[in-house]
Amino acid sequence: MSIGNKNNIIRSKLNGSATIPTLKIAKLGIVSRDYNLKYENKYRDFSYSLQGILKLLDQKGCDTVVFSLFSVVPRKSFNPYNCFKDLKNIKAILFEEFQDIGKRERGRYVVYYFSTHWDEYDFEQWFGTLAGTKENKILEFVHKELPKRVMGNCCVLLCGETNGVKYSPKDKKVHDIFKLVESIPKKVNIILNPIHDRMTRFEMKLKRQFLSENSRWAISVWNKGKKDRNGKSKDGNGPAWAIFHNGKELFATELENQLNVEIGIVDIV
Repeated sequence: MSIGNKNNIIRSKLNGSATIPTLKIAKLGIVSRDYNLKYENKYRDFSYSLQGILKLLDQKGCDTVVFSLFSVVPRKSFNPYNCFKDLKNIKAILFEEFQDIGKRERGRYVVYYFSTHWDEYDFEQWFGTLAGTKENKILEFVHKELPKRVMGNCCVLLCGETNGVKYSPKDKKVHDIFKLVESIPKKVNIILNPIHDRMTRFEMKLKRQFLSENSRWAISVWNKGKKDRNGKSKDGNGPAWAIFHNGKELFATELENQLNVEIGIVDIV
């Protein structure tokens, strides 16, 4: 019997469950796209290919799938639960809702998870950079919000929330001045970091390395399609993700597909 049996699919009331899900990620699917592409359903999001992506990753034995941000435009004509039918291995699907009217506007981040039925848990991004962010807001994030992001063996930092650790030009090292890393329980061995656009500053790599120390994984995935002020692509070379484990950069297994997206698999060891 598949975990996505039609009779087991329900939609939670009041914007999801208040219960923090307990995930156990062992084989992770990561998915990125060019967010300027408009698909046959006329939307620039993952909705057109969502079912196909999940089917492919389910066949590969993934238990969790995380998408780059600006993921799905919520609307009455599209119910993501319909894409969860007949899944056998996938037990958690994570993506961000957003509005795409002129300028993209981020919405809630949703964790769909299966226990005895499909349920959902949601939260929103708190900050993007240290510049212009008051220290008390970051401390409040660490003390009040971060515990809500700990879900079993993983923790989610949305986009620039990884800037909760600080790079010091003086000694060229990253420091946990707000005790963000210190506050993540030892049972958490995966930090998931879905992102909107590729971060090009050199210290981001150092911060991801830092977050992955002590045998943790730090996994980031972002969209392609962003351009700088001069119209030059910020995509860089290679796939739109970065994977670090215990301070070392690793690589995902890339899957060929006909869905106009990039798909990778990370085996958590």
